[in-house]
Amino acid sequence: MKRRLAIALLFLSLLGSAGGVWAQAYWRDLPPEERRQMRQQMREHWQQERELRREEGAPRWRDVPQEDRRRLRDELREQRGWEDRRDLRDGRGGGRGWRRD
Repeated sequence: MKRRLAIALLFLSLLGSAGGVWAQAYWRDLPPEERRQMRQQMREHWQQERELRREEGAPRWRDVPQEDRRRLRDELREQRGWEDRRDLRDGRGGGRGWRRD
């Protein structure tokens, strides 16, 4: 049973990757005018999404009560302090993401 599942997943992943390659080739095979038109449609779509997000409005810090802001700030400081202590214990120091070879 596990073997059949593994074979089915392998087959589906191969089909998925082949579909991705086909989609890439399809884009390149389009005539320049159709590519230009598709890019313009994509830009318009992204612009509409941005406008919708702007209308919905992300919560602004001014809209969050001061007590909640203070609590969140304290939690972030505690979390950051815990990570710094862990880095020092592991010998990584404060340079996050940088390798020391």
